[in-house]
Amino acid sequence: MRKTEELKPQSHYNHGYNENISRKNHVDDYSTWDIVKATQYGIFERCRELVEAGYDVRQPDKENVTLLHWAAINNRIDLVKYYISKGAVVDQLGGDLNSTPLHWATRQGHLSMFGHTSIVAYLIAKGQDVDMMDQNGMTPLMWAAYRTHSVDPTRLLLTFNVSVNLGDKYHKNTALHWAVLAGNTTVISLLLEANANVDAQNIKKLMLFTPFVVIWLVGFIADLDVDSWLIKGLMYAAVWITVQFLSKSFFDHSMHSTLPLGIYLATKFWMYITWFYWFWNDILQSLIKRFSSSAQ
Repeated sequence: MRKTEELKPQSHYNHGYNENISRKNHVDDYSTWDIVKATQYGIFERCRELVEAGYDVRQPDKENVTLLHWAAINNRIDLVKYYISKGAVVDQLGGDLNSTPLHWATRQGHLSMFGHTSIVAYLIAKGQDVDMMDQNGMTPLMWAAYRTHSVDPTRLLLTFNVSVNLGDKYHKNTALHWAVLAGNTTVISLLLEANANVDAQNIKKLMLFTPFVVIWLVGFIADLDVDSWLIKGLMYAAVWITVQFLSKSFFDHSMHSTLPLGIYLATKFWMYITWFYWFWNDILQSLIKRFSSSAQ
């Protein structure tokens, strides 16, 4: 007797369904499946049965994910259309990243040639804002640039006049930044053709120059005409807390590689500035004497 092939349950950490598994090989009784599982595997009849029995298509599951999210990420265009016709909210937020079904569809980088292009087009046609950001501050175009190494859906998104040079919330990376980080040469070419700004600055520049400000503040506080070291200590503590907050809020581990360079440049810069400031009068007097003696 042939062993029944086990279906692996889906979650938003393992979204993809193996299309190579033929449904004919499954002997599961679909009538026992819940609507989330049926949506993930594209069992339209079971989903329709449950919806007609009264299931609210807008109701999120225990992971705060709606049926439209599951249908979008698993490339179930028939279910996407059906759920929207039954009142599903096209831009409803859900999942750990608090993102829309469009975000879910565009960030599937393991897909084949055309991926979720039809679903992306349908969601946009139904009113999804193409520049809407998720909890990470990422737009659908950024996800497509970072995760999908094919022409579509990036090319499709560009036809809807997305903001090519928009930066994400935390790193200020544009779609071009994300494509470069992913080594996505196909999307890089598309973005350059769409006049993406190659000079756009991200938050790494801020990290590079943060040591310049911190070292200046350390010297500034030390040089204050304040007798109380308690006050100065509190000021140093405030600087440290601010740096920690900026580091955790805006800088990730990939950006920490720029920190040693920033510290090195800042140390050199302020060392030369300090040297120039303290010895400037002596240098000036020496130059004056030299010019005076040569003039005589």
